[in-house]
Amino acid sequence: MKNSIYTLLILLLFSCKSQYVLAQNPNHAPFIGTWEYQENNQIFRVTIYEDGNDLKGDYLLLEIDNGNETIIYESDYSAPNSDFNWGYAIFGGSNDGNLMYAKIDDNSIGYENGVASRKRKRGSLGLTIQPQTCSTCPITAEWKVAELQGLKITGEPENYNIPTDIILTKVE
Repeated sequence: MKNSIYTLLILLLFSCKSQYVLAQNPNHAPFIGTWEYQENNQIFRVTIYEDGNDLKGDYLLLEIDNGNETIIYESDYSAPNSDFNWGYAIFGGSNDGNLMYAKIDDNSIGYENGVASRKRKRGSLGLTIQPQTCSTCPITAEWKVAELQGLKITGEPENYNIPTDIILTKVE
């Protein structure tokens, strides 16, 4: 009797584990990883990961000078004068593996010398995988950020600090 209870518990555990793995959205896979856009000596880098049934992510802007990387701003940082950490700045998902729709927080506004204010501008993000032109070409996606319609937060900045219309290349 004892062995059959243990067997039942083990089967139940594996069954739950299998359902959890199967519950992950396969349409998220094309977006998971690190994406970059480079202009002159600056790199805008986006990292997207799956958290349960959601896609989440962060971004940062690097400046490269003689091989040295300096962070100009990043979305995952501790808010000034508090123990609060912003965590992820991108939150969304995909239903088709081609378009990722998300909410995005541009909390890089007011970020200077590694210190950030509490200012931010919210928006909607569309990340659309581009058709590949060759079998060895890197995967690219169009990144478009748009202003949310409706009421604005008091004191919300007028413009975004992050790029709003670029082509990202998947690097990892």
